[in-house]
Amino acid sequence: MVGTTLETAPAPSDVDGVATRVELLKAVADPTRLQVLELLSNGGERCHCELEATLEIPANRLSFHLKVLRDAGLVGTRRRGRWVDYHAHAAGLDALRAALPGPAQPGDGPRCCGGSERS
Repeated sequence: MVGTTLETAPAPSDVDGVATRVELLKAVADPTRLQVLELLSNGGERCHCELEATLEIPANRLSFHLKVLRDAGLVGTRRRGRWVDYHAHAAGLDALRAALPGPAQPGDGPRCCGGSERS
């Protein structure tokens, strides 16, 4: 079958967005990144040097964490001359909230052993 392309279905984890949710949760699983996100969510835009001073971490370490948050769509930038200000993306925060599992409700899911209750 020369010249034929096979169409494949996406991996099961991508169908229901599991892979995307995992990546978002990984992005905030680090304490420093979580602190950065909290500062930007509660304090609006902040410049790199202000974040460095507040978190008391070196510039290169902060840059790495900001890149992870930007790649995950949680943080955005705005250039101001030679300065860069960082802010939390509202859409990214909404996606993060949606990525968290909700509380299980009594009776949710299948019952053990075919659905019969034991007395």
